[in-house]
Amino acid sequence: MPRFPFGIPNGWFVLTYSEDLPRGSVVRMRYLQRELVAFRGVSGVVSVLVAYCPHLGAHLGVGGAVVGDTIRCPFHGWRWDGQGACAEIPYAKRIPAAARAEAFPARERNGMIFVWHDAQRRPPSWEIPELPEWSDADWLTPWLRYEWTVKTHPQEMAENGVDWPHFASVHKTTMPDERGASFGPHVYRWTVGASKEVSTLAGAQDDLVMRGENWGLGYNFLRQTGRFRTVVATGLTPIDAETTHMRMGVIAKRDGADAAELARELRAYMDEHAVVATQDFAIWENKIFRAQPALAEGDGPIAEFRRWAAQFYV
Repeated sequence: MPRFPFGIPNGWFVLTYSEDLPRGSVVRMRYLQRELVAFRGVSGVVSVLVAYCPHLGAHLGVGGAVVGDTIRCPFHGWRWDGQGACAEIPYAKRIPAAARAEAFPARERNGMIFVWHDAQRRPPSWEIPELPEWSDADWLTPWLRYEWTVKTHPQEMAENGVDWPHFASVHKTTMPDERGASFGPHVYRWTVGASKEVSTLAGAQDDLVMRGENWGLGYNFLRQTGRFRTVVATGLTPIDAETTHMRMGVIAKRDGADAAELARELRAYMDEHAVVATQDFAIWENKIFRAQPALAEGDGPIAEFRRWAAQFYV
């Protein structure tokens, strides 16, 4: 019996960082319970296809090559464009009507590459927002990166943002002084403010305020003030229905600081801060989903979150 009844939710999911897919490159990956291939054409456009060639099943990510804005199969040289259409069969004059690869909508936002998943193969119904900080010269980029593979589901991880009492028991800090959440189509926004940093950050006495936005169940970002002004962007990408690839990227406002010095200080600070993210892993990897939990006063808006999350399975 599965631990989680959800399946793969609909929405946008992070596949990789932009810098890891240069022009002319091909990357194989396994996400959404599928073998996928991502490639960037000579124009710079990113495309994502199911990895197996519709002709005779070769894996396009193993020996496949970019030609223009298409990918060439290593087996017989058939070329496929980003929409899944066959662009060329080198030894045939006519392209069969059935020659079509399964393609996924892809977007590049904020130095990350996203793929759209919909169980009914409908086109995207909303878009990932641009972060103004990403293109602001006073913000230190590229992303300072952390990543983990966790045996859980994105919904379980996203629910943490409104599970306020767990800050005390799991993260060993006081109940947030400031907390709130609002739910709308495709996005929920939340605020957590604590009078001191979590105990993992030894010696840190600064107040911490986090204002987050979850865009679907696969992507969230938060603006955090404390010792640094940062944007923390997190991708929660399902590998399968019970395994998630978690990426966390951080950028910081320079405020006149030397870039190299700020990068060193930010790395030291975030290395400790990243430990906080991992404190939930043992819980997530060994719990089950309770469809009808026995909630108590003060548990946070978990029921509201779950009603909001239900839209991504319709």
